[in-house]
Formats: sequence, C-alpha cells, structure tokens
Amino acid sequence: MNDKYISRGWWPLGGASEPLSDKCKGLILGVVAVLLFSLTLPVSAYVTKELDPWFVGLGRTAFAGFIAGGILWVKKIPLPTKKQMTWMAVSALGITFGFPVSISIAMSLTEASRGIIVVGITPLATALMGAILANERMPKLFWVCAVLGAVVVFVFTATAQSSGLQWADLLLLVAVLTAGFGYATAGRISKELPGWQVICWTLVIAMPFFWVPTIILFPSAATSISMYSWLGFVYLTIVSQLFGFFLWNTALAKGGIAYVSQTQLLQVFFSLIAASWLFGETLSSQIWFFAGLVILIVAMGNISKSNK
Repeated sequence: MNDKYISRGWWPLGGASEPLSDKCKGLILGVVAVLLFSLTLPVSAYVTKELDPWFVGLGRTAFAGFIAGGILWVKKIPLPTKKQMTWMAVSALGITFGFPVSISIAMSLTEASRGIIVVGITPLATALMGAILANERMPKLFWVCAVLGAVVVFVFTATAQSSGLQWADLLLLVAVLTAGFGYATAGRISKELPGWQVICWTLVIAMPFFWVPTIILFPSAATSISMYSWLGFVYLTIVSQLFGFFLWNTALAKGGIAYVSQTQLLQVFFSLIAASWLFGETLSSQIWFFAGLVILIVAMGNISKSNK
C-alpha cells in the first residue's frame, strides 16, 4: 500500500496525515461518508415524485462525470494503468449504473422507509465481495456479526412493514448486490490510487454512455420542476455520486473493505431520520431499539477485527 496515497487519498487538495492508525482513519472516514450517503434514498424518493427515475439514475452519473473530468484536468492527473482502468470499468457497472438506476426506480414505486431498510444488508454484500475480490481474511466473530446485522435488518423489515413483497424489493436487491460489488472493486483499486482519483476516473469512463439517454430524458418542462427537486438532484450528483466517494473509497482502502463496510449498517437509521424530516414520518421506539442493537453489532464486529 502506498503511504503517500493513503495519507492524502481522500481529498484532491491533499492534507497532512493524522496521528491515528489506518483502521481508525478508515472507520472515521467511513462513518462520515455513510452520513453523507444516508440522504441518498430519501432524497431519491423525494425527487422522483417530479423527475423521471431513469433521468435521475442516469443523469447523476452524466453530470458527476463532467465535474470529475474537470477535477482531473485541473489537477493534471496522469492516466491510470490499463489494469487499473479495467477494474474501474468493472466498478462502474455497480457504482454508476446498477445501484443508482435500481434505487431511483425502486424509490418511485415504494415508500422510502422500505427501501432504506432493505438496502441495510449492503454491508454484508460488500464484506462478501471484499473477501472474494480483495482476498481479505476476517475472524469468525466478524462474519457472525455481519450476518447478525443483516438478520436484524430483515427482522426490522418484517415487523415494521405491513405490506408484503413488492416488485420494488427485487430492484432493491439488485441495488444491494451491485453496490456491494462496486464498493468492493473500488476499495480494491483505492489501495493503489487515491480514493478521489478512483471515483473520478470511474465516472469519466462511464460518462460517455450516460449523456445521450440523459439528454433524451431531460424534462421538457424543466422550469415547472420545483427548486427543491432540482436541489435534491444536485445533491445526488455532487455528494452521493462524487464527493461522498472521496471519503468512502479511501476509508475502504485504509481500514479494509469488510471492516469499514459494516459502518453502513448505521446508514439505515441515519436515512430513517432523514426520511422522517423530509416526509414527516414519526420514528417509533421500535426504530430506536433496533438502531441501538445495530450499533452494538457494528461495535462487536469492529472489535473482533481489531483483536484479530
């Protein structure tokens, strides 16, 4: 692992490294990234009430790729190697297409809280992909905690949702699998390049395939769309699709894909709070109980990794 890249990897303007272990840095950056990502689902549910979900899912990559290309050009970043470009192209399948499009469509079909909870099993998918693609070896207690966290999320889904299975659930499952795959591959290549460069190049590689459908799907009556929906789309583009990954990719590289991915379990409850704020939903004591339980599970899993 290149220490120069890791110490300055999360932000293109650089910065001095902190007197913390890589595991601690990865955990801290991971939690901050998860806090930023926690708005993705509720904001997607909000903007797809006015904007076409396909436009939202594809457009966020098209516009984010344009910004990413500008950053790379200003910083005069050299081209990655052919092998690195291949891994980034593979990662793009999950990060720029599979997850954004599946989530946008699913959020137009079902309630935000349902999507938030189902996507809560993403940490387990990311950990499994990381173990396979990055050859990470984790203690048994970690995997017990990872599976237990996923089970808790499913129990929460069963007890908190009154409706049965929906077509949106299949899309949410696709989102989970593609996100886990995309995160793991991005985390793998972020051990060689700064995390911000990885997401920027990934978006630039994918961007040419997204601009034509984005232009076609661009709303004909754009001025009739509320300012809040456009602001939500800007958030999905700049934060969810670009800057959040500056932190997330570096966190995965520093702390380990499987280890840091478990902080995503907290995203369920961050997102529920955001959904409550956006849609006026009341958070019951049951939600807070499960929130505390998941936090405990995350802590146990992290301790198991630290004691390995």
